[in-house]
Amino acid sequence: MELRHLRYFVAVAEELHYGRAARRLHLTQPGLSQQVMAFERELGTALFTRNRRGVALTDAGVALLPAARDILARADAAVELARRYGAGEAGRLTISLTRSAPRSVVTELLDTFRAAHPAVETRVTSGFTAHDEQRLRERSIDAALVRMLDDPREDLVDRTVGEEAVVVAVPSTDPLARRRRLRRADLADRPLVWWPREHGPRMWDRMLDQVFGEGVRPPVAHWEPEEEHLLHAVAQGHGITLVTEGKAAALHVPGVAIRRFADPVPTVPITLAWSRDNPNPALRRFLEHIAG
Repeated sequence: MELRHLRYFVAVAEELHYGRAARRLHLTQPGLSQQVMAFERELGTALFTRNRRGVALTDAGVALLPAARDILARADAAVELARRYGAGEAGRLTISLTRSAPRSVVTELLDTFRAAHPAVETRVTSGFTAHDEQRLRERSIDAALVRMLDDPREDLVDRTVGEEAVVVAVPSTDPLARRRRLRRADLADRPLVWWPREHGPRMWDRMLDQVFGEGVRPPVAHWEPEEEHLLHAVAQGHGITLVTEGKAAALHVPGVAIRRFADPVPTVPITLAWSRDNPNPALRRFLEHIAG
């Protein structure tokens, strides 16, 4: 049995007239009649009784009609689902966010995409840039919001989607806390609380280069793994640190004062990265969405 035979049967059953059913199906009336008779022979039973006034359903035809409609509806739904997956209108998209990703950028990219494509299951994880680059290449994630790619080979593509200011976190008892804006020279003799370079080498270098000068690496007095721990170490008096403005706004640690830099303000980008040969249609749809 073929789906087209069920379509022919349903059309005749609903029209109870071969001419009207043939026009609806864009077939010739003799051709439709032959197809229905071939279907009846395949089933071994008559589905219609025929007379000069038209056709009527037999008991077998009456029994078959709701089942045939259901089968056709399911088949059409399956075809539409496959089409939507192929077009990226449904499916699954996994995106990793760097822990310092500003909420404004995440909202613009992810929340608007989810609203526009509710049938795409958008999963969000988090990770350091170096780890996310590996996961992009393994395709355990489809895209990553990172600060800067650390190993920007040709297999990964990146696009800058935002820029964020770098600010200084100082102990609230430090004289620097009394100033509204700080110059780079103000930090020259302050002990630095910092994070391991392997978490994001290019981001690590860019922040230090912009604040302390190209290639200048101040001694680190205290190491911590990520921003919240950095700020708590500052509150404990271990030194000063640098964080992004968005992260500073999200983390309120008692005993820490956040101060902006005088112009030129150091900045770091937020970048969307993905694998060039990732075939996921939902990723293509996401990239089209952010491109506007």
